[in-house]
Amino acid sequence: METLRIESVPMPDRVRADHPESVGPGRWRRRAALAFAFWTGIGLVFSTQIYLLWPNGSWLMATRIAMPRWYVWGALMPAVVAVDRRLLGRLPLPQRIAAHVPIGLLFAAVCVAVEYLLQPLTQGMFPPSAPRFFLQNVYSEAIVYALIVGVSTAGSFAAEARAREQQAAQLALQAAQLEAHLAEGRLRVLQAQLNPHFLFNTFNTISAFTDIHPQTARTMMAELGLLLRASLDHAGRQEVPLAAELAFLEHYLAIERLRFEDRLTVRVHADPDAMQALVPSFVLQPLVENAIRHGTGALLRTGHIEVTVRRAGPQLTLRVEDDGVGLPDGWRLEDHGGVGLSNMARRLEELYGASHTFSIGNQPTGGVLVEVAVPLQ
Repeated sequence: METLRIESVPMPDRVRADHPESVGPGRWRRRAALAFAFWTGIGLVFSTQIYLLWPNGSWLMATRIAMPRWYVWGALMPAVVAVDRRLLGRLPLPQRIAAHVPIGLLFAAVCVAVEYLLQPLTQGMFPPSAPRFFLQNVYSEAIVYALIVGVSTAGSFAAEARAREQQAAQLALQAAQLEAHLAEGRLRVLQAQLNPHFLFNTFNTISAFTDIHPQTARTMMAELGLLLRASLDHAGRQEVPLAAELAFLEHYLAIERLRFEDRLTVRVHADPDAMQALVPSFVLQPLVENAIRHGTGALLRTGHIEVTVRRAGPQLTLRVEDDGVGLPDGWRLEDHGGVGLSNMARRLEELYGASHTFSIGNQPTGGVLVEVAVPLQ
């Protein structure tokens, strides 16, 4: 069984982007250019408002009044976002909002103080009353701070939601891959239990013929070699072409014909256009062996087994029927199937789920009919 490997889920790019070490110089320059353009645009909007509402003013004076405020906020915005996401980002939303109240007032005060110090450069002098300037502007700056924090918080929540979606998708993919590995492992275990079943019977038969029919034993050994070679071709493959499965069955039947001589007749019929269709590996040989051991092998007369493979619409049907002693009353696969048939049922379930059928029952004329229908591939 293959060793299962579960890879760690990588952190999505949008989450890593919040960390400075993951952002290269080129990306920082692009962000800085976009931020500069954004705050310049806002400043021009408010400059236009001042220009239109100030009859005797000039456009240059309007920009000198409005632009410094928004450039100050552009410079402060990285610090505001850092405080919101790194310092307060792990807090529940109510506590996060409450913590922003004093911090917002502090940032608003810093902004007003910088604007006050820039007054000589923009308007040629300081305002006559510093306290009044502060009271006139601190509340509007606090509103700007709240808007920046709102955008930052919404962006972080959106990034976290996208990260959770990506992680959920990654986990779902890994779960599907893990389930596929487990299913493959279960199939190999079942197949490993199935393969030795007929090999042990063949070795026992060869051992029995070694003393009484040495030539037959040697011939059976040669056929067993071919059978083992075909078995190696099947090894590790859950499905094989029908032609390969029939070739494997023929090697097995060559041994059984030597064993039963003229007391066994097996006829195989298969649609020529179905030879490349995929069937479960080792599907026919255990069914035929079961028919011989529990059906025709118990007869004093010649037993007949017929193997038929037909296309039936979207499915491929495999039938193994014998004219042996039949199943006893009350026989059920779940209770009396034995290792071979029980493993066969589980393999088919693992491979095809609800898209297959597997039935075993007595025929009206005597004997047993086993029918397997799988999707035609």
